[in-house]
Amino acid sequence: MPLKVILHLFHGFSGRFNNISLPEKITLTSITSPFKETSKMKKSTSILMIAILFMGFLAACSTPSYFGKTYSPTDNVDVYLDKADVKQNYTTMGSTKVAKGFSSLEAAQQKVIELGKAKGADGVIMNLSEDVVSTQQTGTGVATQTKKKNVIGTSSSTTTDIKQKNITATFIKYQ
Repeated sequence: MPLKVILHLFHGFSGRFNNISLPEKITLTSITSPFKETSKMKKSTSILMIAILFMGFLAACSTPSYFGKTYSPTDNVDVYLDKADVKQNYTTMGSTKVAKGFSSLEAAQQKVIELGKAKGADGVIMNLSEDVVSTQQTGTGVATQTKKKNVIGTSSSTTTDIKQKNITATFIKYQ
C-alpha cells in the first residue's frame, strides 16, 4: 500500500534559488514508501548473518581428517593414552591429528572416538601435545630522580607463550 505524502514547498529559499519562480504549493499524493526496501535489506542482512553463524558452527563441529585403512564400523573403541597400555597384539590402521575447531578437549576426544567407530577401529591411542604458536612480550620501565639529582631506572618484562593443544590419534585393529 503506497504511503501518501504531502510535500509543501514555499518561496524564500536562500542562496542560488532566490531567483527561481516556484508555485505557492506543490502536492504529491502518490509516493511509495522507502520502508519496503529497508525491510528487504533487513531480511537479506539477517539471512547473511544466519549463514555466517551456521558456517562458524560447522567449522566448530568439524570432523578431523583421517589417513589410513577403513574397515566395517564398530560399536566400541577402547581408548589408550600410551601404546604401552595396549595389552593385545594390534596393527596400526590409520591416524588423525586434531588441533582446532573444538570447544573443549573432551569434545575433540569424543569426535576422535566417533571417527574411530566409523572407520572400524578397535582402539585408539591418543597423545596430547602443546605447540607454541606465538609469543607475547610486555614490559614496563620507570625512571626516578633522587634528591641528589641522580636518576635511577628500573624495568621489568614478561614473556608469555601462546600455546595450542593438539591431539594425535592412532587407530588400531586387534589381531
